Amino acid sequence: DQADIQYTEAVDTLVALGVIDGMGNNTFAPDGTLTRAQAAKMVAYVKAGANETTIGYYDGTTKFTDVGTNHAWASGSINYCVANGIIAGMTATTYQPDATLTGAQLSKMLLVALGFKSEIEGFTGANWAVNVNVRANQKGLFDELSINPSEGLTRDNAAQMVWNALDAGVVSYDYTLITDGSSITSSPTLIDNESKTLLTDKFKVAKLEGVIVANENATSTGTAVEKEDVTVLLLTSDDADSKQDEGDTITLKTATAANLLGKSVTMFAK
Repeated sequence: DQADIQYTEAVDTLVALGVIDGMGNNTFAPDGTLTRAQAAKMVAYVKAGANETTIGYYDGTTKFTDVGTNHAWASGSINYCVANGIIAGMTATTYQPDATLTGAQLSKMLLVALGFKSEIEGFTGANWAVNVNVRANQKGLFDELSINPSEGLTRDNAAQMVWNALDAGVVSYDYTLITDGSSITSSPTLIDNESKTLLTDKFKVAKLEGVIVANENATSTGTAVEKEDVTVLLLTSDDADSKQDEGDTITLKTATAANLLGKSVTMFAK
């Protein structure tokens, strides 16, 4: 059902990274509604860098009576998300794995995966959705999307939101101790690290910006064309992950079209 997928780049990349699977029978069901179980699996794999060993540690016994055999595929991810404060059960013993998840709810999960703390940001309580949507907009989670965050998400829209989160900078907090002579409290300051994303941190994927100067179809360097499935990229900005500087060339093991020669592109390389 590739032709029915609107956010092809997001879906294909998330599949390649191991974050999402299809629905069986070689289908993705892009118009299907995202469930709480599916969301837990997606966000757990984002947070853990699709590390099966890490997620597998949380397999087995669960406190949720409605996460049984039919949801064994998501049990470890649900337990992981609950343990890491990403999502909570609907009650102490129920998770409601087949319930619909809204855009605001998935945003909250992704923001926590990025490092935001719910208790500091007001992601709980009466105004949680407003506070979540403000941060989600700031971090670009709704980029390319036209949705109502209070409504259920399609799997297609969810894939784009997850992709946006992967390419967003992670955050942390600095704490300043304050005392009035009789007690000590801490005041948090948000640290936004735009150069360190979930892609670079969890998946070791470099984001390369540059101009394609040669591939298997053509070359602008005056030398012979490259071998099959090889692209040469001239960097137009520094890349700390690969320790390459602006003006350096990087040879990538991937095919690109002839009409991309000389074009400015952004490429993601493992």
